[in-house]
Amino acid sequence: MPDDSNQWHPPAIDVSELNLPNEVEDSPEDRTQEFYPTGKSHKTLGQISVSHELWLSLNGVSSGLREDSAADPASQYATRVPHSPLPECRYTVGEEIGHGGMGVVYEAWDSQLQRRTAIKLLRHEERVKQGSLPRFFREARIASRLNHPGILSVHDFDVAADGQAFIVMGLLHGVTLSESLSRVVDRAAELPRFFNIFIKVCQAIAYAHAKGIIHRDLKPSNIMIGDFGEVTILDWGLAKVIGEAAPPAEAYPDPIAGSRLDNCEWETVAGTVFGTLAYLAPEQARGEVNRIDQRSDIFALGSILCEILTGKPPFCGETMAETYKQAVKGDISKISRLLDGCKGPRSIVGLAKKCLSPKRRDRPVNVGEIIDVVSAFLESGQRRAEQDLIRFFDLSLDLFCIANFQGFFTRVNENFPRCLGYTADELVSRQFVEFVHPDDYDKTLVEIEKLSQGVPTIQFRNRYRHADGHFIWLEWNARSVTEEAAIYAVARDVTDQVDAIDARFAMEEKLLQVA
Repeated sequence: MPDDSNQWHPPAIDVSELNLPNEVEDSPEDRTQEFYPTGKSHKTLGQISVSHELWLSLNGVSSGLREDSAADPASQYATRVPHSPLPECRYTVGEEIGHGGMGVVYEAWDSQLQRRTAIKLLRHEERVKQGSLPRFFREARIASRLNHPGILSVHDFDVAADGQAFIVMGLLHGVTLSESLSRVVDRAAELPRFFNIFIKVCQAIAYAHAKGIIHRDLKPSNIMIGDFGEVTILDWGLAKVIGEAAPPAEAYPDPIAGSRLDNCEWETVAGTVFGTLAYLAPEQARGEVNRIDQRSDIFALGSILCEILTGKPPFCGETMAETYKQAVKGDISKISRLLDGCKGPRSIVGLAKKCLSPKRRDRPVNVGEIIDVVSAFLESGQRRAEQDLIRFFDLSLDLFCIANFQGFFTRVNENFPRCLGYTADELVSRQFVEFVHPDDYDKTLVEIEKLSQGVPTIQFRNRYRHADGHFIWLEWNARSVTEEAAIYAVARDVTDQVDAIDARFAMEEKLLQVA
């Protein structure tokens, strides 16, 4: 072990000076214990420090490096970033995956829990600003109070030996709602999917509000849609606990006067005005800190809903100053015209307008009201779709069925038993290829494979065995819903057509032989 006794280490910070929010007032000793898990100084960082020898081994320096180090995630991270900003911590920092106003987020490896995680580092230029460190850790303390699947989890936070402040969070994979909205081709067709995402956002915010916490910076770029459909709200850096004193405000930045922002891209403004201008409630835009409450988040939810419906946020001027004026006045005249002309359902358009009311008292009372309206629309749409499907099943003159990718019918209409002679139970209890003519077996499997990849079937013909042993020609048109692993198919008995064609060919061949 190298002797680091002569190295400089920043002094331990008196946590009582950080003005961090606490549920109860703790003694200074308790605070120190809470901030540094073992009550030790920055030199050892308590339970999050690791030996210098281990750090060297993670970077492949130690002669005793394991033979399987190529597969060791910590070693891989260290290879990508040889000079990790946290050399004495349990976290090995990898590639940058995001950034915000105060910090940069990296993928990291937790050597103690042996898992990948995300770590947010306070920017170097922010470290020297008065109040930045308390505000940085305030985000961690507030977010750690919230335990909900729709809210990004905080695992740890501290200051490393070199003075680098960091927050450790859950690692997410996916795209932001902003990115997803930018890829929309048919907005009207995709509205139900985005409404379902929006409900998940509302449920997470309703939970935060129940805990007395408001986000204050809700926008599509702060919402992550995971690879498996999970929806997570990010960046609680501007969050506020209702009833607690707000952190010291900074002066509003000078560039507000006239800087141009293209494509309505707005950055969070830290200071008297907290939030993102394009989505900001008027009371936030005016810097009325004491009037900001749950209804300010409701305005932001309306802004997100507005972008889902129209593709644009409520405030979008040519310059930041113009956008700021719109937000201060609560001028939604332009976006109201877009909402009126959009293809969204009228109940949801009306809800968006209500959320965007300049006066707080005119907005929905709570997030639950928003959830109720959107859920009612989705449920009514689902009921209509189910009723249409039932009617189609019952009234269709064709053979209509639903099948899965495993090769089973899950539902058939009554025309199937009538045409093939089997009962519905017999048809759904066996793989449907068992009814297919042996000569058509392989091409039927190929068609199923194509459907599982989302390729539709058009006028595909094969032969199905009737219960009495003879074969019937069926012509299929089918589409799959890959998210449901379901195939929706319509078949028609074309045996008479095929027999007629075969008879004609046979007659033509006989005539040619006679000639």
